Amino acid sequence: MDQKGWFDAMTATVDRETASCKSIVQLLVSGKADVGMIGIIPALVAADSETPLSIVSASSKNAFVVLIEESVADLFETDSGGFAEFAQETGRKFKLGTYAKGTVSDITARYWISEVRGASLEDVELVPLDGPGANRQALLAGEVDGSVIPEPTPTLIEERTDAPYRRVTQVGSFIPGEPAGVTVVRDEYAADNPEAVEEFVTRHAEATAFIRDEREQAASYMSNVYGGDNGLDVSTARKALDSPATQYLTDPREVMDGTEVLAEYASRLGKTDSVLEVTDLFDTSYYEQAVA
Repeated sequence: MDQKGWFDAMTATVDRETASCKSIVQLLVSGKADVGMIGIIPALVAADSETPLSIVSASSKNAFVVLIEESVADLFETDSGGFAEFAQETGRKFKLGTYAKGTVSDITARYWISEVRGASLEDVELVPLDGPGANRQALLAGEVDGSVIPEPTPTLIEERTDAPYRRVTQVGSFIPGEPAGVTVVRDEYAADNPEAVEEFVTRHAEATAFIRDEREQAASYMSNVYGGDNGLDVSTARKALDSPATQYLTDPREVMDGTEVLAEYASRLGKTDSVLEVTDLFDTSYYEQAVA
């Protein structure tokens, strides 16, 4: 949306601020931001506050890939286990890279370990890393044995390095429809500015359609965001867009089931005080009006 200038084209004035999801949550609950494009776990944390807000659109789903070092990847091709066998072979815990603690990557990794692999979280050393660049560096340096990361990092590693890593699964196989990113709006702002929220969601849907229909240009924009050829060349970005783990969307209804799973698990981990009801979290009316 930024690359196409659609924020500037909106009727409402958009003051953009780039910040971490944690910072955006603080801005939302304090009333210093009206709209936030954040990960689903930070969105749940924000919704658990005293500030009424709603998820009005999705941004992406099924985004996370589990990369495992090739020499031990076979241990994780079965339906369960792997970590105990790794410890027996190596004499240490498996080191699994994620984004920062409390992010979608972190919670997805914990879910995969405990709910899918049937292991204790104590059996794994989770290594929180600051975003895609740090995860990539840790993988290439052998500082971790695997990572739970979104595109384009897996494709970038496969296309531009000899690093011996294998995709053993992706989140869509164990939390179908898991949202990575969503758009959150403070209810007070939405009540006072419904046209602005609807226009935002409309522009978001146009951006999703652009990514779907104009793949080459979208790849160029992705490359620009990641620093151009030195960070992510257009050819690799194009391949990342074709990955099953790259699913951009706007329709919030497509991520409600995945959100329900994460809301229950986040509560168990103590990220929220209670299990948040999905029907209370989402306001799909803006999307429905945008595409009517």
